[in-house]
Amino acid sequence: MKLDTFAMERMQSTFENQVDFNLSESGVHPLRLGELVDDGAARDQLLAEPLRYSQSNGTIALRETIAALYPGATADHVQVTNGGSEAN
Repeated sequence: MKLDTFAMERMQSTFENQVDFNLSESGVHPLRLGELVDDGAARDQLLAEPLRYSQSNGTIALRETIAALYPGATADHVQVTNGGSEAN
């Protein structure tokens, strides 16, 4: 069986890293750790944080911080995941 080349996929994979704005991207590029905070002290604190597995649905402190952005929400209303696939 002969399969035709999927031209759109081939074009995207060939040129996706050669453009200023990739309108075909289905996700977002990750930030660098240094881009997460604006000031030196906070950056140093972030970089000193040990890498480890955390609570799978987000720590209480994280969920409380997120909930505070939404009137009437509590940590019990917030679910943290490692991306859309895990959320689904």
